[in-house]
Amino acid sequence: MPDADGKGMQPIRRSVPNDNSCLFYAIAYVAEGAAASNAVQQRLRGVVAAAVLADDDPETRGLMLGKSVEEYARWIKNQFHWGGENEIVELSASYGCRLAIISAESLSVMTYGEAGKVGYILYTGSHYDPLVAAPSMDAAASEETRLFASRDEDLESGFIELARTHNATVALKASQKRVKRIKCVGCGAIVDDFQAHCGEVEHDDNFAYECEEVELVIEADEALPEGAIDLTDEVKYFTFFNSSMSEFSNFYAAAITSPNGVIYPSGEHWWQSTKYLNTVPELAAKIQAASTVDDAHTLSHTEGHERHRQDWDEVKFEILIDILRAKFSQHKSLADALVATKGREIVNVDSDQWAGMQAPGGIATGNNNLGKALMMVRVELLASK
Repeated sequence: MPDADGKGMQPIRRSVPNDNSCLFYAIAYVAEGAAASNAVQQRLRGVVAAAVLADDDPETRGLMLGKSVEEYARWIKNQFHWGGENEIVELSASYGCRLAIISAESLSVMTYGEAGKVGYILYTGSHYDPLVAAPSMDAAASEETRLFASRDEDLESGFIELARTHNATVALKASQKRVKRIKCVGCGAIVDDFQAHCGEVEHDDNFAYECEEVELVIEADEALPEGAIDLTDEVKYFTFFNSSMSEFSNFYAAAITSPNGVIYPSGEHWWQSTKYLNTVPELAAKIQAASTVDDAHTLSHTEGHERHRQDWDEVKFEILIDILRAKFSQHKSLADALVATKGREIVNVDSDQWAGMQAPGGIATGNNNLGKALMMVRVELLASK
C-alpha cells in the first residue's frame, strides 16, 4: 500500500457487506487491507471483548457500557449485534491508528484515537464503509492509500463530498419506485405474461423463447403498473419493523401474563420459551427469565438449537395469536393503537419470510404472518367495542 498523504488523489468509497458487522469489516479494510469475512468480524469482536475484560476499573467501565464487562464481552461476540463508538475506540487503540468517521447525517468528521496514521470510514446512519484514496477510480487495490500520515483538509472535503453524493442518491431512490417485469429477449418487449406474448407476437426464425427479469424505475410522479404494491402508501398499508421500538412487534417491552399465570417480559420471551416447554422445560424457564429480548433470542438459538417441539411449524401461528390476544387485552394503549389501523393492511416489514413481508420492485415476498395475526386480533377488538 502506498504511504502517501493523499494529496492529488481521488477519494473513493469502498463497499463492505451491509450486515451487523459492517463496522468491523470497514475498520479491518482501512487498517490492514483485509477483505470482509466471517473470520475477520469474529477476530475484531474478540479483540474488543478482550480489551474490555482487561479494563483496570471494570465497575466504571460497566457503568459506561450499560452492562457488566462480562455481559458486554458475550454481547459483542454475537455477530448479530452492531458495533459503534466503543468498538471504534478499542480498535483504534489496538491498531495504533486514528479512525476518522465521516458522518453522512451531519457532514462532519469525528476522530477517535490519540496518535498514529489516520483511516477514514463513512457512516451513513445505518452502515459503515471504508474510504480510501487512489490515483484514479479504477486503480488497483495495491495502488490505493488506506492509512494517511495525518488529517488533510482537502482530502476530508473530498470524503464529505462522497457523503453528500450518498445522501443525494438515497433521496433520489426514496422518490422512485422500482418494479420487476419480464423482458422478451427476442424483441425487447416488457410484458406481464411471457407465454401469452409468445403466442400473440410473431418473432423471427432465430427466436429461442427466452425471457429475463428486469427492474423498471418509476419516478415519483408516475403511477405504479397494475399488480404492483407500494408499501409506502399509508392509505392502504400500515407498516412496522419487527424491533423493540415498535409496539406491534413481539420485541416490544410489554409484560404479558399467560393463562397459566406465567409473566413474560415481552411477546418474544413467550414465543421463544414456548418452543421448549415440553422438550426442555429448564431452558423454557431460563428464556422466560432472560433480562432482555436479545438474551431470550440468543438462548433460543444457541442452547435451544434443534431441541424445540417437533410440531412447532404446525402450531406456531395459533401460539402467536394467543400471545397477541393476551398482549392487546392486557395493555389498553396498545389495543387502541391497533384499532386505530382499521381499514389498512398491517404489514410487518421483515426479511423473515414467515413472519414478515418485503416488496422489492413492488412485488410482495413473504407470508406476513405477524401482520395477519395482528389483523385477526384487530377484528376481535373491534367486535368487542
